Amino acid sequence: MHSGLGSLVLGVLTFAGYHFRLNLAICGFVCLIVLVASSFFVGLAAATILSVVAVVWLDFFFAPPILSLRVSDPLNILALATFLTSSLTITYLMTRVRSAREVSERQGQEMKRLYSLAQQLLALTPGECEQPRLLTLFRDVFALRAVCLFEHESATTNIVGEPRYDLEERTRTGYSGGQDQDDTWCRISVRCLRIAGKTTGALGFEWPDHEEFTPDSLAGLEMTMLERVRSFQAATQAVAATQAESLRTMLLDALAHAVKTPLATILTAAGGLREAGALTIDQLDFVDTVETETAQLNTLTTRLLRIANLDREEVQPSFQQVDVVRLLGEELKQRRQQFSDHRLMLEDMEQPLSFPLVQADPELLCLAVGELIENACKYSQAGSSVEVSTKLYPDEVAIRVRSRSYIPEDERSRIFDRFYRGKQSRNSTLGTGLGLDIARRIAMAHGGTLALEASTPEASIFRITLPVALR
Repeated sequence: MHSGLGSLVLGVLTFAGYHFRLNLAICGFVCLIVLVASSFFVGLAAATILSVVAVVWLDFFFAPPILSLRVSDPLNILALATFLTSSLTITYLMTRVRSAREVSERQGQEMKRLYSLAQQLLALTPGECEQPRLLTLFRDVFALRAVCLFEHESATTNIVGEPRYDLEERTRTGYSGGQDQDDTWCRISVRCLRIAGKTTGALGFEWPDHEEFTPDSLAGLEMTMLERVRSFQAATQAVAATQAESLRTMLLDALAHAVKTPLATILTAAGGLREAGALTIDQLDFVDTVETETAQLNTLTTRLLRIANLDREEVQPSFQQVDVVRLLGEELKQRRQQFSDHRLMLEDMEQPLSFPLVQADPELLCLAVGELIENACKYSQAGSSVEVSTKLYPDEVAIRVRSRSYIPEDERSRIFDRFYRGKQSRNSTLGTGLGLDIARRIAMAHGGTLALEASTPEASIFRITLPVALR
């Protein structure tokens, strides 16, 4: 339509120039102005057609022989060729300027929408950042037909709007393939959401028919909001865990102190019975049992107090010469009663008689090893074995605890973090996520280390190292 109207205008102008006896140069200049003006409204193809039409009209009315499409003078051929070249160049540049202006205007409109969307998103409190609400804001601000979000961690899909095509399935497929996708025919775009190079989900858009759409900025905004929500949830969980642990510590402290007094009374009474005399052999055996079990309960109570204090204070060992092999044997003896459904073994002893004494706090060292044994029993199947072994190196002693358990690779860097619990154990095993943190702090206070040496589907091995001599 634009080409036909432009051709008609050029025809009228050249005819008027012919009627008023204008020459080729003047009429060519007028036609060039018309072509430049029309390039603001038509595309490059239409502008090219109009340039050719203008040359035809100029040849017909002004190049001898007049009123024919033949050209007899070579100078006129050169003039017409120059006109065509100039008009094509100018219209090409003008259409590019117009296209750049349209792109700039679209980008400006998109930036305004993004700014408006960002303002609305940031105005939401963390408690209001449910995914359906976020996606609804995306859809409304950008007038989208539908928006879909797939999250890998929860394996859930949220979709708002009324998609014409299989947007949900395409979003999941985009996440599985790990690549961004654009379908201009169905007007669907899928963008993978990535954190530190790892794909954590996918966002799918079904955009409107009347305008272009660039989804990359929206995907970036959604990723930012997801991180904000996750950070808030993590902070909330950390605060709750801290409060719960603080309460647990106070209860342990109060309980341990409350139990200490009756235990002392029981021991005193048992000693009094022994000294009273006139007891039969069976009665003396009963008194021995009471004294032994009460002493063991007193030791456990002392350990509870020590754990409670460890959570509030810096670990300050009371160093003394410790026989590591003997200490491990006694700890395993006590733990066998607690975890009767596991086989606790002290094995792979490498010349136990030649082991040097280690400068350590025996109570703290028992706490650290006990935490590793307890974790090994809690996170392995009943009936499986837990092996504790030692090995002597030139400058240190290594204590290893091996169990039939497995720690996923993506969790290994966090298992020593305070309050952290693995995904598989959160709902299946009781705990606070403090055991490994306490054990690591004890090892470091002794100048040693605690590390996960290995973890395979067959077994996991934790290793405590202690210096042979205090550094």
